[in-house]
Amino acid sequence: MINGETKDGKVTAVHDKSIDFIYNGEDLTYEFKKDDIQKIVFASGRTQIIAQPKTSISNLPTTTAEERKNKIAILPFTMVSNDQGLMSEAMSDQIQHATINSFKKNTNQIIVQDPMTTNALLLQNNLDPSLIKNLMPKQLAELLGVEYVVYGTANISFEGTRSYGSSSTTYKDKRDKEKKKEKSSGSEYTSNSSSTVSNYDTSIELNIFSDAGRNVYSVSRNGFGNSLDSYNGTINYLVKRTPWGSKHK
Repeated sequence: MINGETKDGKVTAVHDKSIDFIYNGEDLTYEFKKDDIQKIVFASGRTQIIAQPKTSISNLPTTTAEERKNKIAILPFTMVSNDQGLMSEAMSDQIQHATINSFKKNTNQIIVQDPMTTNALLLQNNLDPSLIKNLMPKQLAELLGVEYVVYGTANISFEGTRSYGSSSTTYKDKRDKEKKKEKSSGSEYTSNSSSTVSNYDTSIELNIFSDAGRNVYSVSRNGFGNSLDSYNGTINYLVKRTPWGSKHK
């Protein structure tokens, strides 16, 4: 809800200016005005934005340059996919956490802000991913109390599945296959197995801005491999080449 409250249950109908809603464990249908609803998070993971909370950019809290020095915050990732299940907040947060862990492991001379602090500050100021775009990088850095802000986009497309099969033959007695051909005694057993693998095409984009509004790092790279978690290797590659990374030249 716009006031920050969360209601758990089932949306049974969506109208022009309202929705019909049933609380978990109840049968009575309630009607909520869309103006009072910020978003609906469905069981599938899909999020539908209904109304934006009003945020006064001029009233956002700020911090001093000394307080922000050598600190960096990684924002929740923007997700782009042909699979609705990958467009969820959970997936965005998962990749955000993977990027934070990569910065902690592969960089030095920079302090990485804890994601709980970053996300709490965003929520306290009613800044969801769509409203973040209304702020200049300088404003966002001042709000989060960091010198640098990392904007990330993960483009993960489902490319279909591929099946693999194999078979193997074993012998009950101790004779090898050549002796088996000589019609020795024993039994032959053949087993077949198959597996299905989902393939994904992944690309990761990172943009890092300073609290002066300067873009200090901007790069995009296709993922390594076709598995869903191939974004991990790509993020590590990109983070190592940031201005504080172990591979920076």
